[in-house]
Amino acid sequence: MNGIKHLTTDLLEIGLIRRLVRLPFFQFLFVVPSLLIFIIAALSIFFGVRHAGSNFGMVFTWVVWWGMLVSFFVVLGRGWCVMCPFGALGEWVQRLSLWWKRKWGLGLNLKYPRRLKNMWFALVFFIVFIFMDNGYGISNSPPLTAGLIVVLVLGAIWVGLLFERRTFCLYHCPLTLFIGISSMFAPFEIRRKDAAVCRKCESKACFSGSERTYGCPMFEYQGRGMDKNNDCILCTECIKSCPHSNIGMRLRLWGHDLWARREGRLDESIGAVVIAALVTTVSLFLVMFLPPLKSLMDKILPAGAPPNDWPRVVSISLLYLGGVAASLLLMYGFSYLSKLFSGVKDVTAKSLFIHFGYAAVPLGIMKFLSDITDHVLRTWGAVFGVINALLQDFPLNRVMTEEITVKQVLSAGQTYLLQTVMIAIGFSFSLYVAYKLAERKFSDRDVAFRTFLPIGAFLFILTMAALWALSAAL
Repeated sequence: MNGIKHLTTDLLEIGLIRRLVRLPFFQFLFVVPSLLIFIIAALSIFFGVRHAGSNFGMVFTWVVWWGMLVSFFVVLGRGWCVMCPFGALGEWVQRLSLWWKRKWGLGLNLKYPRRLKNMWFALVFFIVFIFMDNGYGISNSPPLTAGLIVVLVLGAIWVGLLFERRTFCLYHCPLTLFIGISSMFAPFEIRRKDAAVCRKCESKACFSGSERTYGCPMFEYQGRGMDKNNDCILCTECIKSCPHSNIGMRLRLWGHDLWARREGRLDESIGAVVIAALVTTVSLFLVMFLPPLKSLMDKILPAGAPPNDWPRVVSISLLYLGGVAASLLLMYGFSYLSKLFSGVKDVTAKSLFIHFGYAAVPLGIMKFLSDITDHVLRTWGAVFGVINALLQDFPLNRVMTEEITVKQVLSAGQTYLLQTVMIAIGFSFSLYVAYKLAERKFSDRDVAFRTFLPIGAFLFILTMAALWALSAAL
């Protein structure tokens, strides 16, 4: 700890952290245990018992990993990406190395089409992923989960062989929209320290790499001045490459990127609203309209084997699309009201939609986290049971032991109270972000406040939808 001479937010001023981060195999140290655990989980899913609640791989994937993933957003942003085995496999095959620098590899290093460098594909992939979990029951199906693992592994390798760097992680991973946009909420960043030093730098090694290091795998250029965490996977390649030690790892306010980024993007703003919609409006639509809509579909569509019979799947699909569409239309409508309330003639509803959409991120994250908290509290006891079953037939997990005991950590009422508090925190943060965005848009405080009011009302509606859906599920 000899590196600390004064209180600082730059973690690289701590000697131990600085030495660890600059190790050539720093990221590899995180990937290896993650990869080993996922190999064991995959073997269990592919060859183990078919009962999801007794299968180590299923419980690990949908209780431990999914809960850990969302928790990372709140603290580290894309912290999962630094240890993700899928992205690493694609990168290893592309480079033909685990961490050391090679002059050539297997990848063709093609440029990704400029028109596709956005979040639209990622948005569709994420909606499908969430639907496959909540709507189609992938978390209760070892065959479907096994299929997802195969798609991710082959997709990462195939895209890595075709396109340069981590194109898969940027545009094709089904979680990149969720991870990227949610990472803007985290109080952690890797940024340049002194802009003047970057302007004088001729090597641009943080982006291009050096003789011993790779450049940023996500195409981020610290010298230009990063203003958001969306694409930073915390790999620390830029820190190792910078010849001037001009990059730091800093702590900052939660949600800072959401209002401080230079400009908004339509795809990101829509993605932010969709993230919130999937766990607020869509959840409410499923609670309110699924039974009557399924009854209607039972009369129209052929019956099948539950739980994924055609009437149910089609009903849930319609409600998913309806919930997302309703949220986007509401956001646009309240953006139009913001335009009217502002009294500013040269501002458009679309520009306000793009500007304020990011305010939905904290609410969406905390609602996701509250749902996962409920799931974990109800199923956490199964983790110890499935580990015991795995050890009896390691690593294939083919032995069906006695019934797995699942203990309710909190009562239903206590869990609901905890979830309500988490949603209230998310709502408060979203209101704060919305007001900061209004202040940034308009220097006049009265205009900013008037513009903020309709967006605050929209966030309130999403929050009420979330709480209504929770109370209906009790």
